[in-house]
Amino acid sequence: MHRLILSSADVARVRLLPSPTPVSETLFSLNALRGGADGAHLEPWRDRVRAGLGPWSRMLAAISPRGPHFLDLVALMGAGVDDDALLAAPRARVRVELDWLARWSGRMPSVLRGLDKDLAVRRDLLASLRAYHDLAIRPEWAAVEHSCALDRATRTRDLADDGVGRLLTGLHPLIRWDGTALEVDSPFEAETALDGRGLDIVPSYFQRSPTLLKHNDRMLLTYPAARTERPQPPAGLAKLLGRTRATVLAAIAEGIATTTALAHHVGTSASAVSQHTAILRGAGLITTGRHRGTACHTLTPTATTLLTRATARRPDRAPRETGQAR
Repeated sequence: MHRLILSSADVARVRLLPSPTPVSETLFSLNALRGGADGAHLEPWRDRVRAGLGPWSRMLAAISPRGPHFLDLVALMGAGVDDDALLAAPRARVRVELDWLARWSGRMPSVLRGLDKDLAVRRDLLASLRAYHDLAIRPEWAAVEHSCALDRATRTRDLADDGVGRLLTGLHPLIRWDGTALEVDSPFEAETALDGRGLDIVPSYFQRSPTLLKHNDRMLLTYPAARTERPQPPAGLAKLLGRTRATVLAAIAEGIATTTALAHHVGTSASAVSQHTAILRGAGLITTGRHRGTACHTLTPTATTLLTRATARRPDRAPRETGQAR
């Protein structure tokens, strides 16, 4: 059990990140690649990736041995696999992560020996990670973003409707919040006071159980994204706007905000989605801003009213009783 102690300052600095990082998803996918009953939806992905693995995969098996422990590359590399942050990581920091992996997995894999002091070993690891990312993660990234956007929309509603407590208690059955501490199931016992640094929370497409990582001097809590049904537009709205454009609008209402995630949700290209969002924006139904370089779409009050009225008139939806528990 890992207990995180949150002060009022930490609770005020809880953040829902928009999407997982390529490095974290690469790590979690290595464990998911081994299979399991809880990941049956990933079987087509597993078959494709296993068929494409090369000799370089030995290093990947070393950084993510069977079990819950892995080499924390998020702490060493940050977000991306396309830069050389690993080459610049301090020797002592790499040594700490290697020792932790050896202690919990029972041995130091031979292919990782020298990772702390030999740049050639680091380059070999980077080459393996990039080859695997191009094979396993990059082709799946639209699905990753879409799944996480659906989950994040649910968490955003929890936060808006009932506050941080509802957000933290609803993340996953293996995560518990008692008002002052967040307990995350773990194979080892630990207690960490966040000391005002706050907590970052992000869903994961490939992850199988919650995990705590350290990123940019903040704790990062990752958890498996819930698999939810795709939002569908009311029939009347589809007749008014056209089914694809109405589907885009309904998805934005659910929190699927980026062009890439919308394209995956609708089943079309990003350029086609851009045309639809341009028309919706011109009609005063959405606005578009940029967050860290990514275009994000939100509904205008006009669109919210339109969707609310169209949904209220759906014949397949029974009226909610007054006071009914949600």
